Amino acid sequence: MFKRAGPLAAVLMAALVLAPGASPGTYADKSGDSGSAGDITGIDVAADKASGQMIFRLAGSNLSTSSNDLTFLFIDSDANPLTGNVGLLGADYGFAVDDTSYEFMHWNGSGWAEAPNSTVRVMGGGSSLMVSVNRSELGNTSDVNLWARSFNVVDKKSDTAPDDGVYNYSVDANGPDIQSVDLKTAPAVGPKHGKKFVVTPTGLKLPAGGPIADQPPDSYSCTAKLGQRALRGSGTGACTFALPKKSRGKQLRVSVTVNYEGASKSFTYSFKVR
Repeated sequence: MFKRAGPLAAVLMAALVLAPGASPGTYADKSGDSGSAGDITGIDVAADKASGQMIFRLAGSNLSTSSNDLTFLFIDSDANPLTGNVGLLGADYGFAVDDTSYEFMHWNGSGWAEAPNSTVRVMGGGSSLMVSVNRSELGNTSDVNLWARSFNVVDKKSDTAPDDGVYNYSVDANGPDIQSVDLKTAPAVGPKHGKKFVVTPTGLKLPAGGPIADQPPDSYSCTAKLGQRALRGSGTGACTFALPKKSRGKQLRVSVTVNYEGASKSFTYSFKVR
């Protein structure tokens, strides 16, 4: 059963986009890989914590511009690829959108069924397609995996974002739920008195289904304390620290803040200076 988003949808969507509580997670996908299908170049996700409304904005070209050019958005509402439709990376909910209508579906364990849609608004097409739905109609989730696909019915061409795996979005993090960081240090055995010590985050761990390790942060920065004394860092992210000669045996605490797809999270590591 297809429904249309009327003029009221545009008003509601505009209000939600400007809502102070809706901070975006920003996910990129490479362009020029879609053939005759719509080309998805990125997805922004935002959630208003007070109302529970979530917005998914797909950017690109030729998105849902005719009845033959479809755009699909799949949401794994428990961020678990082993539940829901496993063949679709654990999707529990899905949107299918053409140039005049959309369908909102729920995986019932054996097939796709129409989902309640009282909070759903869909608008746009071409370079920007926006979908809004309340968390109450996504199982009251606060952490989702998601991915999108364009499809040309005539030529059977498509574009999937991301190209491999899924994106993750946490309402609390305003982006991916960064669970841990892989850290490289130089020297590898830890800090030595009178020498420079370099800390480099090399990979992030995200929920199952998303990139696992070896996924570098978009950017990072460091602060450090040697005992109770703050150390000034230099180099990339201010993550290179010159240790005083009289620092042997002292505790060095380094806080590393990583930024990835709109989310930011800090981790603190302790080292004993040799």
